[in-house]
Amino acid sequence: MEVVAINEHGHCAEALVREARLLRAKLRVYDARIRELEEKYGVSSDEFLTRFEKGELGDEEDYFIWWSYLRAKAVTLERLKELEKETQRLR
Repeated sequence: MEVVAINEHGHCAEALVREARLLRAKLRVYDARIRELEEKYGVSSDEFLTRFEKGELGDEEDYFIWWSYLRAKAVTLERLKELEKETQRLR
């Protein structure tokens, strides 16, 4: 059972906790898809990103999908960090 925190203004952190849980689930999906692409092409995401952004890889659809997963992961991690900070503030 999760503890729900309520601050002195009556705001509930429950929604933030739920949102963070959903973001972590998204991250697991992104990580699995990224891992599949790394295995398929035999290169790390760091190496892929460097070469992709330099235009060295071409226009294969998988490359754009891979880039999209990496971008989505970065945005999601940033959002999760913000939510966790706000949740701590409310507790």
